[in-house]
Amino acid sequence: MDNPKAAPIGAKDFLSAYMQTHEADGTVEDLAEALNRSVDQVRAKRNSVSAQMKQRDLKLPSLKRMARNGGGGVAYDEAADMLRAYLNKSTAVLEGTDTE
Repeated sequence: MDNPKAAPIGAKDFLSAYMQTHEADGTVEDLAEALNRSVDQVRAKRNSVSAQMKQRDLKLPSLKRMARNGGGGVAYDEAADMLRAYLNKSTAVLEGTDTE
């Protein structure tokens, strides 16, 4: 195969790179770089290997979480603002109807 990203990742190769990445306190992005694959491919393989290891009563250790690039925090801040406004509106409606 000319494109290494299209080639399947063997379980032993994946696990070897996974253990090295874990030992180095790396992220799934670091693992993807080590395997010359996309993060999505590595996540899919991790899920597959994890399921197989679980059948053998083993659990893959977690890799360090990837840092969020800019948009993730802002999107959650905006979502929190939306929820806050909704909850304040709901509280105001409830308080307004509770008059005697």
